[in-house]
Amino acid sequence: MTKLFKPKAEADSKPARYQIRLGVKDDETIRRSAKIRQMTVSEFIRRAALGRRADVDYETEIVLALSDITRAIRAFHAAMVESGIAPPEELLRPVILDARAAILRISK
Repeated sequence: MTKLFKPKAEADSKPARYQIRLGVKDDETIRRSAKIRQMTVSEFIRRAALGRRADVDYETEIVLALSDITRAIRAFHAAMVESGIAPPEELLRPVILDARAAILRISK
């Protein structure tokens, strides 16, 4: 009878585990760096520590930045409405629509 899966070579297994303490800012920086590289935090830290390449996917970084901007504008709009201030719809809407259109162009 043949086995369905081959066991991993011992060199490929990951038995060691590290715990580190980070400040909030460092944690956010590492998570964002891993995210724009489309890696897990573990993989990003492993590559950084071992001097391996971790190329940035600039298209993803741009899309994430545009998404952050859009969310910030929407939050600003919601805060204005909640405070009873009339938001400048004619100024905010084009920025959101342009950001959304840029995201769609980049992701194609």
